[in-house]
Amino acid sequence: MASSSAKQVTDSSDSSKHINTDSGYLLKPKTMAIPLESFEVQIESPVDFASLKRNGMDLEALITVQEMFPYFEMLNGPTYVMLVKDFWIRAEVYDVEAALNEEDKAMIRNPSLRGKTRQEMGLESFRQTEIRSTVMGIPVTITEEVIAKACRIAPTGRFLWNITGKHPLMSSYTSVVLKGDSTTKLVNIDNNHMMLMKFLTKCFLQKGGGSDQPSVDHKLVLYFLASFNKINFPRYIMQHLCWAIKEGIRSKKKQIPCGRLLSEIFTQGKILEILRRNNLDSDNFLKTRTRKIINGKTLQNMKIIKKFSLNEKDLKESTAPTKLMKDFPSILQERNHELLSKLLQNLSKMLASVWMLILQMLLPFKSEGKELLLMLAQKPIKLRPRCPGRTLLMHQLLTSALLLLPRGKEEEKRLQ
Repeated sequence: MASSSAKQVTDSSDSSKHINTDSGYLLKPKTMAIPLESFEVQIESPVDFASLKRNGMDLEALITVQEMFPYFEMLNGPTYVMLVKDFWIRAEVYDVEAALNEEDKAMIRNPSLRGKTRQEMGLESFRQTEIRSTVMGIPVTITEEVIAKACRIAPTGRFLWNITGKHPLMSSYTSVVLKGDSTTKLVNIDNNHMMLMKFLTKCFLQKGGGSDQPSVDHKLVLYFLASFNKINFPRYIMQHLCWAIKEGIRSKKKQIPCGRLLSEIFTQGKILEILRRNNLDSDNFLKTRTRKIINGKTLQNMKIIKKFSLNEKDLKESTAPTKLMKDFPSILQERNHELLSKLLQNLSKMLASVWMLILQMLLPFKSEGKELLLMLAQKPIKLRPRCPGRTLLMHQLLTSALLLLPRGKEEEKRLQ
């Protein structure tokens, strides 16, 4: 199952296409046969621990052991839905399996390479698992080191994956989480453990796709959290992202986990800064979103308490980007910054040209033209039945063009 995914990814990477640049820049092809607008970006929920504590649930000791408070603080920020989707549709996992597949293909092309080292085959040395893709044409690489830095959590602690229900630690899970009774349902576990389960499914290891039941691996993570065993959080996130990418390629899984974390990586990796320099950073273009906060009201919704206590100090949803770190590892594959800048400048000019063309067509109609543009932006037209990507692009172009037209306060409200 996994090998077919790796082969599919490797084969697709060989079909890179040239775009019209003097330097022969390679445009990375899609690795997933899913329409862009069909993806569902799962945004992690921030947590207001002070609100939970005021309403009777104190989880500070459990979270302190995991060193997760900076991570949860980071979650209360913007998710750039458009960038996440653009990254995901071209993502591939470069792991040991992909590296071996790479060697096999080299030997098929040239049988004399059999028995040679990767260097002798003309291949780069395999150092670590990587997630490779592009964001708005910018080649990026995400590693466990990058994830650890973005999460603000050291890559240390316990990590077990691909275990079975017969693993010795599963008896510990039954003892701690299920209170020794393997027939206990998750809806009947301890309230603190139930909230940890919510963190697991809403704040980091999201699954989706109609499968809310935790896997054996996730049950073990829950046990580690509940028993004050520090986990290697960045490694779990890396593993989860790699699994989700392979599932997207293999079975067309539409859910994209860790939308907020990926957006933070794009911010700290200077992708947003590059887009800003080329006027490609508007909220309408990026599709900026936030996620509802887990707080005292969540306890009421879970029927753990009857009525929650609201406080003026309760955490509010924020779209403010986090401050840039000085020592964040580079995620840019493309080292030729001049070429990268030229590519984005050309994209920006192309969008500006289309916007101006639309404006020239509609401005003579004055207010009627603006009404038509507003209608089209809110309900984009389809250029072809089987070109959903073009439909999305038309929606973005029309929305952006609308922003260039002079408008009053009433029209501002309609665009919110």
